[in-house]
Amino acid sequence: MPRRLLPLGRRIYRELGFRLVSVLTLALLPLGLIAVVQNYRVVAEAQHSADTALLGLTSESVAGERALIQSAMGSAEALGPVALGHLEDVEECRAVFEEFVGRSGLFRFAGLIEPDGLMRCASQGDVRDFSQSESYQELRADPRPVIVSNLGSEITGRSSLIIAQPIWSDERFDGLVLVSMPQYVLNLVREFSQDHAPTGTVVFSDDGRVVGTNPADLDLNTALPQGTSLADLATAGKDVLRGPRGNGAATTFTIVPLISEHLFVLGIWRDEDLPNEQGMVTPFMLGFPFLMWIASLAVAYSAVHWMVIRHIRRLGRQMRGFALGARDGDIEVIANAPAEIRVLSETFSRLARILARDEGDLAASLKEKTVLLREIHHRVKNNLQLIASIISIQGRSVREPEARQVLSNLHERVMALATIHRALYQSDRLSQVRADRLLDEIVSQLASIGAPANRSLEISTQFDDVTLGPDTVVPLSLLATEALTNALKYVGQLDDGRSRISVHFRRIEPDLVEFGVINSCATPRAGQAADSDGTNLGKQLIRAFSQQLEAEIEQGEIDEPDGRFYRLVLRFHASEDPGDPAAGS
Repeated sequence: MPRRLLPLGRRIYRELGFRLVSVLTLALLPLGLIAVVQNYRVVAEAQHSADTALLGLTSESVAGERALIQSAMGSAEALGPVALGHLEDVEECRAVFEEFVGRSGLFRFAGLIEPDGLMRCASQGDVRDFSQSESYQELRADPRPVIVSNLGSEITGRSSLIIAQPIWSDERFDGLVLVSMPQYVLNLVREFSQDHAPTGTVVFSDDGRVVGTNPADLDLNTALPQGTSLADLATAGKDVLRGPRGNGAATTFTIVPLISEHLFVLGIWRDEDLPNEQGMVTPFMLGFPFLMWIASLAVAYSAVHWMVIRHIRRLGRQMRGFALGARDGDIEVIANAPAEIRVLSETFSRLARILARDEGDLAASLKEKTVLLREIHHRVKNNLQLIASIISIQGRSVREPEARQVLSNLHERVMALATIHRALYQSDRLSQVRADRLLDEIVSQLASIGAPANRSLEISTQFDDVTLGPDTVVPLSLLATEALTNALKYVGQLDDGRSRISVHFRRIEPDLVEFGVINSCATPRAGQAADSDGTNLGKQLIRAFSQQLEAEIEQGEIDEPDGRFYRLVLRFHASEDPGDPAAGS
């Protein structure tokens, strides 16, 4: 199948470039998989390092707050035993707390809630009852350090951070020490944080309660991660999350413990606030092996195309042009091709020169042979016509009717042979003869010679355009001469007074033809014998020629509505293959 008629998929599959890319892909596949795994590990390690750096930056951003809160918790823990030692003297106990608040400069309030929920000993204010407070009930049921925000409004009336530290004595709960720190102190510490601080931070307790935010007006509805509560983040411990926040913006979140198991910090990082190192971890790193594969294939294909494919295609175009008959000059050798392809190009160039030279010699030889055959056919035709003229002169000098009829039949046969040779040398190709034209000429020639002069004769012909070789056309023309001679000899008149002869030659199948002669029946004309030579020669010749053609013959009388007819039909296989040009000889 020609290349241009192949489906696109099969044409691409057969090309050298496609097969090279396929083989190279298989060869590079193990290396590519190893590179992908290694790159994945590198990306994972780089991402882990970047996440660790973010956690460190988040932790450093709240280092001041952590120090203050840890200091407050340590102070509260130290005040507990002191307050218990002066609990019997309330005034002396209050003096201890007042002295602590006055000397610290950081704390606004300090006090002791006894197990019954009453606060008798505090740095300021009267006795307070917290026994009915839900917050105290929770702490009483599960005593533990607690850090809350805005609870100070119940104690100091101002926004504060309250640290509650339980006091134990021989595994007995003896109360809670409360220490209040103003929020402005924490805000002041945040202003001195390092450059690479999160966009915002949220300080929250282990039960998910917000203790403080930076900036103070941070909108928690839009800043926190979607679908995750602060209590859930507290259970995650130190971690880095990536996803949309409340307003749908893609954000990086970091969670670090501020006070172990009690207080946590959520760092909120917008993309533009991330450190530069974060940009190193990109999908490009995972796609790098794929880019290397593409680059390797491109380099390999370009090299093969430059060194092999383009030269092969040029050589292919030269071969196709030569096969289609291009003989203009010598085939150019591909000079800049690799040695192997250059040898192939030189071999084809020499082969093309040899074939072109041999074709020229063969064409000249064939031309000489054609001229010689035409001359032979021409001279044979002239000789046969000369013989026919001699027979015609001899026939006019013979007085006996039978002898004259024999010479007339012989004259027709010789003229038929002459007609065949004339058709051969006049044909464009000596190996082919238009059988329809030859038969039409034979019918015209015999009708002008043998048609009865004293009756009305109607001759009809139907010839299809059929080309035959000399080996077939010679016996066919001789058979047609004999059949038409007999038809002219025995043609009779019909009821309307006319005589009819019908001759046809048609193709009934691609390789099967039919020749037939049909004439109206009557007794021979006066002066004509059925077979003047007395040997039934006409029938013998027709039988011999039909055997040479390997034809099926049908003959006999048939009845038609307008009279009786004699019918002769032959069917034989005929090929238009010209065969050997010398066949006509």
